[in-house]
Amino acid sequence: MPREVELDRFTVKTDEGKEYTIIEYQEYIQDRNSDAETVGLKRWTTTEELHIHYIDPKTFKIFETGEIVRKV
Repeated sequence: MPREVELDRFTVKTDEGKEYTIIEYQEYIQDRNSDAETVGLKRWTTTEELHIHYIDPKTFKIFETGEIVRKV
């Protein structure tokens, strides 16, 4: 079973000024034949558990609302 670690937590804002907090997670996958871990996928979500699409390091899209948000 993959292990998930919180990497970062930051504030983003829409062009209209609405703010959200985004949490960035990194998945780590345990190799069944050794003690080694492999880096897996990253995922982003808001504190309200809205799904985030990564656009670039400073720009994201909130899936449920269609809002484009940028790091503050």
